[in-house]
Amino acid sequence: QQQKFPWLVVAIGVVLVTAAFVFLRSSEDYSGGTPVISIDQQNIDMGYIKLGEYRTIKIKVTNTGDGVLRFNEQPYLEVVKGCCPPNISVGRMTLDPGQSTYVETPEFMMHEGMDGPHDFAIHLQTNDPKNPELLVHVLSDWGP
Repeated sequence: QQQKFPWLVVAIGVVLVTAAFVFLRSSEDYSGGTPVISIDQQNIDMGYIKLGEYRTIKIKVTNTGDGVLRFNEQPYLEVVKGCCPPNISVGRMTLDPGQSTYVETPEFMMHEGMDGPHDFAIHLQTNDPKNPELLVHVLSDWGP
């Protein structure tokens, strides 16, 4: 007896591959516009802060363009001077035109041995073609 070609298995395979392709394509951005990142402050000078006092850092990020703005990676904090950076988080990784989110830290403080000037650079990497990486500098001077 001659075995027939399994057309049903091939048909199901084609349907699954097509469905996967459609699903992956639907997750891409087809807004056609250009994203523009805007922040409420480029430099933050916290001034002199007594050791043991708590502070937070909060930056408002807004998409003022007409395309979807995406963070290419989680914003991160670089220590330029000083030590002991706080954790940083972002509310949303994708912003539609006109939407805003916050890049912020929880409360943090410095204690004895961590005093002196600090300069933290917060890196915001997005798909904004004119500003693919924005830096926000946060200055502080901790002491007794």
